Amino acid sequence: MSLFTSTDRERRFAWRAGIFVTVGLVLAGVVVLFIGKETRLFEDQVQFHSYFSNVEGLSEESPVWLGGLEVGRVTGIAFAPGANAKNHRIQVSLQVSKKFADRVRADSVVRLSSLGVLGEKAVDITLGNPEQPVMAANSELPTVPSGDLNTLMRAAGQIMDDSMAISRSLRVAVEAYADPQLAKDVAGTVHSLRNLLQEVEQGDGVLHALIYDKEAGKQVRAMVANASQTAQRVDKAVGHVEALLGEVRHGQGMAHALIYDKQGAQALNELGAAAGQLAGLIEDAKNSPNGAVHQLVYGDARGMFADLGSAAADLKKITSTVANGEGTVGGLIADPTIYEDLRTVLGNVKRNRVLRALVRFTVNNREELDQVGQVKKVSQEPSQTGIGGSGPTPPAK
Repeated sequence: MSLFTSTDRERRFAWRAGIFVTVGLVLAGVVVLFIGKETRLFEDQVQFHSYFSNVEGLSEESPVWLGGLEVGRVTGIAFAPGANAKNHRIQVSLQVSKKFADRVRADSVVRLSSLGVLGEKAVDITLGNPEQPVMAANSELPTVPSGDLNTLMRAAGQIMDDSMAISRSLRVAVEAYADPQLAKDVAGTVHSLRNLLQEVEQGDGVLHALIYDKEAGKQVRAMVANASQTAQRVDKAVGHVEALLGEVRHGQGMAHALIYDKQGAQALNELGAAAGQLAGLIEDAKNSPNGAVHQLVYGDARGMFADLGSAAADLKKITSTVANGEGTVGGLIADPTIYEDLRTVLGNVKRNRVLRALVRFTVNNREELDQVGQVKKVSQEPSQTGIGGSGPTPPAK
């Protein structure tokens, strides 16, 4: 059937069919446009993924919110591969419109939310801080526990269980207080406490004086003041000790050298060796009964002290004699004329060649002069000349 050869009826039918198809195509296009606009089908998308321990009924094509605004869809839900699979985690792939992806920052987090009372799930991404960097495509977004109705119900159930446990504990406590013996004990305790307070108020004890006596209060305040002053002095003493320790630690004194310097350790070792030698000497003196130290410490040293006293007395007598000008040494010290005469003699000897030769001869022949008077045959030699060229006279046989 052709539009140009058919009858009028056929042509009308063809026009109606064409209009119907055209309207249907237009409606289909409008529907596709609306659906594409709602699902952002014709926009560029950016992929992200997150990991959950429980998706709580989340399904593919569930909406993705960014700060409460729908910006994408869930494109995939599967068990996580690799290392995350060991933690029994579930990977959720998210598709976000590219024009909103720059608002997903490094501090953005993902949580599961409910669309209403029916419990339909959605993924909610928090808006990030503009100062944080933008998350790259295919990066992982951190997750936080969700705050939906199921979570609240689980928390409420936990609270209910805790409340029941507290109620049981209170019931046990109340049953314990219902014991008549406990009531008697409490009454006795209250009675004793009342007697104690009455004694404190009306008695003459320390507590009464501390509470009601003004003089005692003054004394207590004085004691507290003294304690405060003592604490201050102790604090100052501690400060001095800390300063001393700091000086020892960082100073240049002997204590620093002994503790921190290698030469200090060597000195301590030498001191220890000297102490060991001294201990050995003391032990030897102890084990040597004939020694002077042993006699001084362990023996009868009265004779030794008597000899020392006698020697001191003799020395005192000699010094007294010398001081009084008695004897040769005393005369030399006390009489200046002897000094002058001796000086004159020595000066004459120095000036007189004969006397000098006599002194030199005496010094050189001291041994022979010491043997004068002994039986000895001396051969006279021409080279042994004395004063005036004559040799010494041989001793008589």
